[in-house]
Amino acid sequence: TMLECCNAEYGGQISGACISMLPSPPTASPTETGDLDVFYPDTDTPWSEAGCINTRPLPSGRPTFDTMLECCNAEYGGQISGACISMLPSPPTASPT
Repeated sequence: TMLECCNAEYGGQISGACISMLPSPPTASPTETGDLDVFYPDTDTPWSEAGCINTRPLPSGRPTFDTMLECCNAEYGGQISGACISMLPSPPTASPT
């Protein structure tokens, strides 16, 4: 294959010219997929209805939190609607069982 040829004959090529000619060449910074490992406040939604999300890309300047609960407590602690807390995978209830 062309990849095998590039690796065998041009493995030390600093310019990456051979590899760059592949039909789908690898990149130095591949695009990451999936959700982020951190949560941040969704400021695109009105505060009373908003919650914390972990979708890509992370907007510049947003605070980040390790968990959704930490984010909800810090960013939406006074939220009367409880919208953020209700988005937790296992939200607390008013009358626990």
